[in-house]
Order: sequence, then structure tokens, then C-alpha cells
Amino acid sequence: MVRTPIIEALKAYSAGGKARWHTPGHKGWVPLPYLLSEWDVTEVRELTPKSDGHDPIHDSERLMAQSFGVQKTWYSVQGATLPVMAAILAACPPESSVVVDRIAHRSVHAALILGHLRPIWAYSRVGPGGYPLPVKDEERARLIEQFQPKAVIVTNPTYEGLAANLSATAAICRQHGIPLIVDEAHGTHFWGHEGFPRSALVEGADLVCHGVHKTERSLTQTGLLHLNSPIISVSQVQDAWDLLATSSPSYLLLASLDDFQFLRHQEEYHRGWHVLAEQLRALRARWRDQGLNILQDWWELQGGQADAAKLTILGDGSHLLHQLEPFGVEEKSDPFGVTLIVTPYDDLNTVKAALDAILAHQDSDPHQALHWGRWPILQQIMPPYQAMTAETEWIPWSKALGRIAARPLIPYPPGIPLVVPGEGINQDVISWLTEYRDWYLRGSGDLKGLQPPPPTWDDEGTDEGLWVIKNAVP
Repeated sequence: MVRTPIIEALKAYSAGGKARWHTPGHKGWVPLPYLLSEWDVTEVRELTPKSDGHDPIHDSERLMAQSFGVQKTWYSVQGATLPVMAAILAACPPESSVVVDRIAHRSVHAALILGHLRPIWAYSRVGPGGYPLPVKDEERARLIEQFQPKAVIVTNPTYEGLAANLSATAAICRQHGIPLIVDEAHGTHFWGHEGFPRSALVEGADLVCHGVHKTERSLTQTGLLHLNSPIISVSQVQDAWDLLATSSPSYLLLASLDDFQFLRHQEEYHRGWHVLAEQLRALRARWRDQGLNILQDWWELQGGQADAAKLTILGDGSHLLHQLEPFGVEEKSDPFGVTLIVTPYDDLNTVKAALDAILAHQDSDPHQALHWGRWPILQQIMPPYQAMTAETEWIPWSKALGRIAARPLIPYPPGIPLVVPGEGINQDVISWLTEYRDWYLRGSGDLKGLQPPPPTWDDEGTDEGLWVIKNAVP
């Protein structure tokens, strides 16, 4: 029988009628004026982007740049991945060393490989539930002084919306003439809105990447790259962009970005985010008083900044998912919590009903929510690009201790590599897989890089495994 599996799955999901506490920000019910089949065209006649910048796309990008107060903005129909990779390749000469937050998204790691770059990892501490925290300014400053990198690549906020003030990092980068690139994929809505962390654009970053669809009324796969200083030239960014970007962008996606820039020039749009922040902070205070453990509250009590639109509820992940099931679908879940994304297009009454249900059926062990896990800290034996081109072999994960990874191992979401190519696999990784792999492989999400045996493998019934560098150990 001929089937349409994707269409069938989408119909089934939509028929559930549940609240969507995940991307994209329009939440599936807001009328989108640009979803017209007759607008699904290609680069023809007056729609063609021109090298001299006189065309509808460049006109719209200029209006978007104006709304963010930056020198230039590029429209991405490849999410935040294209902006992240183009920014890194534009700023970093091949074979150069760069300071990179180890909690960076896989797109950052891909750029390191394509650019033949040598990462100097800036590690984070972890908070309740083992969630990574923003890297400290002091740690980045130490690495900058020690290694004199060609660029600094920061992830702010984290996937869970935890943010830190970047002014000290920006200052030391300016002092050394080093470009500061910030992956602010989860913070498009920060700029100009009270009650949210300060945008990296305000903090002094040179290149800032936004994943527009994550929280805004824009289609999935839309993103922005902003040039915020003259330290990198427009031509440098454009050259990298042209190497990576599709030559046939979807005009429906571009139209949704154009609609977003129009919204950003409307007072009502900004008021919507301001009101949402006030309402959610009031609700969080009430839930906190009733005993609900929310990661963003904890981080703000430590002096950090947290996205008011993110709710990471700490507790037994399976139990929390069970309580949320009648109400809506989460953005992310793991053994120690669930994360919801709330935007002005959500019904807050449904959010309140769901969290009230969680409060009515709280875990029997409230201390479980404060379990502090361990994110493996590994040794980079060789640069990632060298590991990706080395001769490889597949081995069962339980026998990978002491080997050098040839491919990344990525819990998804959040898309932060647990193991990077070229890193030595230590006991922390084996212990993590022992405890958590079933959650990702059999339950929520995915664990990219943990694969079944290849067809040439003789031993039947072997568990999943990893690709490692052949005949190489640390």
C-alpha cells in the first residue's frame, strides 16, 4: 500500500489538539498570512536577489537590521545553524584556535570541523538536574589570556534559557581585538523587552545568531545573523554565507521573516512580550511558594538571568510527562525535568491547569528534583576535523572505554554533543550511557551517534555502539 508517513504523522499530531509548549513560537493556531501556495515561488524576475542590494529580500533585511539596531542582518532559511556556521567561518582562519563554550550546539561543532579549527573548551558548572549553566566570564578570560585565540564563541542563553551578563567577556575581547560570536538562538525575543535577559547585541557581541522560529511568529527553519560591529567585514560574512546557504531559498520562509520584521516595528508586538513576562513571573512566584521546583527560579536566586518564557520543572521526568500528557506537549524532557516554551500566542490558562496538576501530584521525594548530575569532561586528543577524516571502526559502546571518538554522540534535544570527535571516551561517558541511553533511545528524544551494528558485524544481538578511530587509543 502506498502511504504518506509524514503527512499521516502530522495529521495524527494535530488531531490531538493539545497545547504546544515547543517551537515554533506561533504554536500552530495563529493565522499566518503568508502561507499561500501561490507564494511558493523561486528566484524569478523582480523576486531575484541582486548583488547591488536593490531587491525585496535586501530591503526587508535592512528593515530587520533597523529594528535590532545593528549594522547588517542576513535572513536564514536554514534555522540558526547557517548563521552560527557562517559567523564562525567568517571570523576564524583555518587551523586557528578558538575559545568555545563546551555546551555549544552541534552547529558550532560542525563549523569547527569544516573550518579546521582547534577548540579550546570553556566548561560550565552544572545546576540542579545536571543542567549546564552559562560559562563564567572568569573562565573565558583565563583561556583568552592563556591561548590568545582568534575568536570567542559563546552560547547564551542555554537551551533552558539560563543567561549571564556578557559585558566582561565583550570587554576582554575588545581589549585583545578578538571577535565575540554569540549563539543567541533561544533569545530572539530578548532585545528591547523588559523582564528578559539582556541581549548579546546590547552587551557588545560582534556577531549574534538568532533562531527566530523558536519563540516568534515565524515558520520553522527561519533564523537571523546580525553584524554588530566593524571587526568583521560584511564581505567576510557574505563569503562564508554564500558557501553554506542554499541557492534556492523558500520564499514562504522569507515571507515569514518579513512578517516578523513588520511585527517588530509595532508597539503591540513588544507589549505582548512585556505582559507575558509579568504574568509568568507572577505565576512562577505562586508555584514556588507552593513547592514547585523551577530551574529558572533557582538560577535567578544565584544572581543569574533567566528567560521568563522558559519553564524547566525539576523532578522525575517520567512522572512529570505523565501529569502533562492531558494538557500539552513539552519542548524537551529528560530524567530530571521537563522544559516548556511559552510565548504570547499560548493560552496561559492551559499552562496554569497543567502546572496545578503537577502540584497536586508532586513526587514523593522532593529532593530528587535537586539531583546534580555530571556532564562528562573529556580530553581533546586531536582536533575534531582530524578525527572526522581518520580511519574508523564500530565497537559496542560498553567496550569503548579508552578509545578516541570518531563521530559525535549527541543527546537530542538539546543537541549539545556529549562526546566530540577526537575526544577520549572515559568512564564518565560509559556511566552516562549506562544510566540514560534508554531514555533517549526508547522514550523521549534521540541519541544521535549511538548506532546499531553495521551489516558486516558478525555477533548477532550486539547492543548499539560508537564509531571510534581505528587502532588508536589516548
